[in-house]
Amino acid sequence: MATTPNSLVTAQTPYAAQANFSAVTACTTRAPTATAGLAGANIIALAPASTNGLRVDYIKVKGSSSSFTAATAAQTVTIWKHDGTTAFPIMEIPVQLVTPSTTTGSFEIIVPWVGSPLPLAYSLYASTSVTTGASTTAFVVHVEGGLL
Repeated sequence: MATTPNSLVTAQTPYAAQANFSAVTACTTRAPTATAGLAGANIIALAPASTNGLRVDYIKVKGSSSSFTAATAAQTVTIWKHDGTTAFPIMEIPVQLVTPSTTTGSFEIIVPWVGSPLPLAYSLYASTSVTTGASTTAFVVHVEGGLL
């Protein structure tokens, strides 16, 4: 990581990852969750831990149903920061009901990251407040940034 006083954190390598929510059961908690409880709480890995840390530029949620005209369900996507032991909810992204067509795109939102870079050994997870189905309410969560 190259930094000087009053400079930006520069990434060494571009980074992109995603989590597919095509058939995921809703998460029913906003409480900090220990590593052993993540799968049981339906909290899904989004960006794995890196050796030197991760600069996150933005998170994007995009409707991705296998039915071209299926509406997205109104819900929230929770982003969790995992310190290697416990995941903490740090952001909730509202998903609106959108009915796409051949002339209207599916739901999409881009949320700029306003936090500091993730330290080494930290990772990001995501969850949904509504159970999704592949042909109805599916979406993908993308994270983009750079490895430090």
